[in-house]
Order: sequence, then structure tokens, then C-alpha cells
Amino acid sequence: MTVKIDDPAGLTLSKRLGFLAKDSLLYGGAGAISKAFALITFPLLARHLSVEEYGALDFFTVLGAFLTIMVVFGQDSAVARYFYEFEDAPARRRVISESLAFQVGIIVLLLPPTLFLAGRVAPGLIETPESARVLRLVVLQVPFLVLINFAQNLLKWTFQRRAYLLMSLGMTGVTLVLLLIGVLMFDVGVPGIITIYLMTQVAFGALGIWLVRSWLRRPDGWRVLGDLLRYAVPFGVICAAGAAVPALERSVISEFLGSTQLGIYAAGAKIGMLMALPVQAFQVAWGPFSLSIFREADASETYNAVLKGFSVAILVGVLALVAVAEPAVRLLASDRYAGASVVVFALAFGLAVEAVGWITGIGITLSKKSYLNLYSYLAFLGVSVAAMALLLQPLGMVGVAWGAALGRLAKALVETWLAQRAHPLDWHLAGVGWLAVLVLGLGLLSNLAHVRWGPLGVSATAVVGLVVVIAVGWWGVFTADERTKLLALVGAARPLGRGA
Repeated sequence: MTVKIDDPAGLTLSKRLGFLAKDSLLYGGAGAISKAFALITFPLLARHLSVEEYGALDFFTVLGAFLTIMVVFGQDSAVARYFYEFEDAPARRRVISESLAFQVGIIVLLLPPTLFLAGRVAPGLIETPESARVLRLVVLQVPFLVLINFAQNLLKWTFQRRAYLLMSLGMTGVTLVLLLIGVLMFDVGVPGIITIYLMTQVAFGALGIWLVRSWLRRPDGWRVLGDLLRYAVPFGVICAAGAAVPALERSVISEFLGSTQLGIYAAGAKIGMLMALPVQAFQVAWGPFSLSIFREADASETYNAVLKGFSVAILVGVLALVAVAEPAVRLLASDRYAGASVVVFALAFGLAVEAVGWITGIGITLSKKSYLNLYSYLAFLGVSVAAMALLLQPLGMVGVAWGAALGRLAKALVETWLAQRAHPLDWHLAGVGWLAVLVLGLGLLSNLAHVRWGPLGVSATAVVGLVVVIAVGWWGVFTADERTKLLALVGAARPLGRGA
């Protein structure tokens, strides 16, 4: 079977940017909604559960994501890189099938002992009723989350937009319907909610494999697995480190501040996750887009255009989110979670800076020196742990949020520096860098305003900051020629969308 793949490499700069924007909105946005499912169900679950129960649910959800990443251990990144290394479909099928067979083997090997140990480990992780049962359910989710991750990645790398939408939005919609039934009709608690997640994941794991069946074949050997593993292992370590930080945040708060603070922090994190929607949408689209054009002579020009446009938009978005954070918490979760908004800026800014680092760090991927990412993630983990330890006592959960943000900032800086050493690109970083510093200063000012004037001071600071950042971004980041091209691109967006 021949599979047609869209390729933006032969397009002009304006059409490439339109291609990236379209994919960010289509399957990128769908992926963001799927991965940010906890945000969609936030109002329902936060009002249904107690603050302590909601904190426990958030903890186990983050733990499930961490366990899934430990099984995948960088194989998704390896398949993405080597998929474009080969031109012929049989070679690409070999890469895909050997990777899937390896991941299934890991599951078969590790699942039984993990289920056996879950009952003993659970009480030491978090003090909550039925923790052992819930942990076993989380472990059972992992095989199906791996299959869903595999299928969604393959669909996005092959630009199969409709199938990707079916997987992402379909799973989100079905889970939401089942949750509504479970909560409103059966008054389910944390174990019941995790069971609903598991049921949906079983169904969509099977559907995902069926959708990508044309790319699968029975492995007749392990001709590319060695290369995949050598590329994947560093990414496995860094993905594990990245997933460990959210788990660490929850563990620290649960251990030192208590279950109520854990629930409030979880609510603030969900509002901060609003920033993860555009970030995730961009990340999903940026990967295949950036690799598909890197051989083109004008790739650097495209990369810089993306860097400037995305950076200005995402940093403006951070302040916009801070401006509405407190009303959003009270509206979505109730007054029981009042004060959760104080952690929103740190969490949102950290995500935004990390996302900018994905762009400027593309040189590491192009050089195939994936081990260099180890250093940026070690900086992420090290700075996060150290900053949390220093800031926890004086600032409480705000210190934990700032610890994670400082870790993401360190990661972006180290990643950019290493990428330039591995595969130099002509980046125009000055304007973007100063804009990020300005937003950081405004965020610190909003935290001080919260102490002095409460949520109203935060919103006022953020609104004034928005005006300043938009002006500085437009006139200080983009050149006159770039502003003219952007206006032309916006004017051409509607016809381009109809033609697509």
C-alpha cells in the first residue's frame, strides 16, 4: 500500500508558515486538547471531588504519564528522526515495526512485576484511601497509553490529519461523556474515574493500531533497532527527567505542605495548563515541519520567522492568562480553590520559555547528537530541585512553582547553547531575549502585587504589561520588512485556508 505524505519542503516561506499554522490548528490543536484533557474536565472534577481527592487524582494522573514515558523511553523521538532518514516506504515500515515490537516486549516483561509491587509501594507515595487499588489501575493504563502515543505520533509524522483528529478528539469526547455519566449518575470517586480513563484507553489503543496498520509489518530481524536505541536512550533519560519534575512538584507539596495545598496547587496548575494548549499544538506541528525543510537553502529564514512570531505570541499569552487566572479559578473550580492563581505565572512562563527553547534547540536534532539533550535536562532537573529546596520554606507552593519555572529556563538556555555548538544556525535572538526578560520582570511584579493588593493587583499589572509587551514585541522583535510580510501573510490566511 502506498501512503501519500504532504511535504512543505518545496513551498515558499509564506506558504510554509501557512502550512505550519494550519497543522498547529488542526492536528496540533487536537493533540493539545487530548494531552490537556485534565483541563477540560477540571470544572467537573474539581467541584465533584473534595480538594484533597482532587489533589490525589492529579497526582496519579501525573504518575501515569511518567510511567508511560519510562516505557516509551525515547522511541517516539527515534522513530521521528529515522522516519525521514529513509525515502522508501519499506524501510520506513521497518523502522516503525521494530520500534513497536520493542515497546510491546518491554510491556510484557515489566507489567506483571509492577502490578505485584503496586500494592506495597502505593501507601508510601501518597496517603489517600484505596491508594493500592488506584495505583494498580494506573499501571494497567500504561500499555494502552503506549499504543495511543505510538499511533498518534505516527499519524502526525505522516500528516494523516483526519485520523489524528479521530484519535485525539474522539478519545477526549468519549472520555468526557463517560465521566459525565459516572459523576452525575453514579457519583464515582477517584478509583471510578481512573477506571473510566482505562476503559477509554483500551478502546482507542486498539483503534490507533488499526489506523496505522498500513505502516506495520512483522519484523524479520532487528536491522535498525540498534540505531533506534542508540538515538532513543538519551531522549529516554531526558523525557524521564522532564516528566519527573511535575511528579516531584506534587510529591514535595504533599509531603511538606499537606493534601489540601496539593489540591489547591493542582487547581492552579490546571489554569497554567491553558498555556500548554498553544504550546502543545505548536510542538506537535513543529517537529515534522522543521525536519521536513532542514535541507532547504532558506531553512534558516523560515526558522527565524517561526521563532519571532511564536515567541511574541506565547509571551503575550502568558500575561493574558495571568490577567484572568483568579476569576478563572473561582468560576471553574469554586471558592474552595481560592488563591490557586498565585502559581499560574511561574508555571505558564516556564512552559513558554521551554517551548521557545524547542525552536532554538533544533540544531541538536539536526546534528543527530541526541545525547546533548542530556545536559539541558540535567540542568532542568538540577536547577528545579535546588530552587524548590531553597524556595519552599519562604514561599510555600509558590516557591515550588518558581523552582519548576527556573528549571525550564535553565533548560532552554543550555539547550540553545549546545544546539549552536552542534549545528550552528543564524538565529536572531536579541529581540526575543529582551522580550522574555521584560515578561519575567512583569511576572515578578504581578506576584508582588498579589501580596500587596490581592488578585486585583495581579490582573491590573498583567493588563498594563500586555499593552507594553505587545508594543515591544511588534516594534522591537520584528524588522520593518518582517512586519510588512506578517501583515501580508495575515491578509492571505483566509484564501490559503480555503485552498487547503
